[in-house]
Amino acid sequence: MHFLFMLWKAILNNREHLQVVPNTGFTKWLTTFTAGAMSFLAVVGLAFSLICSDLSNEWGESLKNSSLRLSAPTDLLEKQTNMALAILEQTSGVESARLVGIGAKKKLLEPWLGVDFPLEAIAMPALIEIRETEAGVDYEGLRLRLSAELPSASLDNHSEWRRPIEVVSKLVSQLGMFTVILIILSSISMVTMASNAALSANVKVLRVLRLVGAFDTFIVTAFVRIFTLRVFLGSLTGTVCAGLVLFLIPTFSENLGILDVVRLEIKDTIYIACVPFLFAIISIFVTRNAVKSSLKRLV
Repeated sequence: MHFLFMLWKAILNNREHLQVVPNTGFTKWLTTFTAGAMSFLAVVGLAFSLICSDLSNEWGESLKNSSLRLSAPTDLLEKQTNMALAILEQTSGVESARLVGIGAKKKLLEPWLGVDFPLEAIAMPALIEIRETEAGVDYEGLRLRLSAELPSASLDNHSEWRRPIEVVSKLVSQLGMFTVILIILSSISMVTMASNAALSANVKVLRVLRLVGAFDTFIVTAFVRIFTLRVFLGSLTGTVCAGLVLFLIPTFSENLGILDVVRLEIKDTIYIACVPFLFAIISIFVTRNAVKSSLKRLV
């Protein structure tokens, strides 16, 4: 944070440098618009990648829970449930086994049956939630033992389709990061072209500064500061616009499935907030090299 403050202070420290470069013309808006547009795309791509990564981790954690369903007459259900819990406690790889209560069942079935449905009046099967350790559970062995001792038990192994979901989510996240890298590289090219266009439009200014005895270091610093300021303001605008879009997506996408979970965590917001400063740093190096090249051509 101290580095970012010093960077901003360095840009605005000397007003004389900011007054050297003309503050009019299409190049001013070209640089600002380019930085804003590329920042908008970079933020959307970065947010897309971060959200996919968060969803992958969240789904992976939630799908570690398998379930065991017991269907039996009411007078035998409690006994068979206790037997199933005892078997699970003896099974290697099972971290915990918990009987799902009537309240949790109501919440699970609420989207289909409604809030006021009298679930207690129905003979519901017993449902046991199984959470496995990192080592995993031998579900084939567990299924064989349950079929021998509790024929009414039905084991739902979520790991069979958890792995494909995790693989796809990671691939999508990596694709998003690759997109962000391409956008950043494209941004470097776009800022370079915008800087060169601006320098071409201000060749007379460069010649006049040379004639009045300005050192190359002064000229380079002046152009770097004004262009970095323009890039930063454009990037900040693009980042804010992208942030508003990401913030409003859940609001306008109620009941649209996966769009409901498009929400950024605090750490993701911090990453996105760094985008304008990243563009400012890129602008410093790109503009510096562009001005030096232009000054060499004037010799």
